[in-house]
Amino acid sequence: MRLTAQIKKAADGWLDLHVLELPELRAHARSIEDIPDAVRDAAAILTDRPGHDFDVEVRY
Repeated sequence: MRLTAQIKKAADGWLDLHVLELPELRAHARSIEDIPDAVRDAAAILTDRPGHDFDVEVRY
């Protein structure tokens, strides 16, 4: 499943992430490089699917 992550807010050294396909998903990352893994982990918990099921695209 493809997920599109966008940075919603950047404060206090954290990036708050919004995912277009799963608006109820809440994820945070320390850096831009950490976004795909943070979104995969949160999506896996939310959907009860394995993290490798998700292909994350980051939009700026």
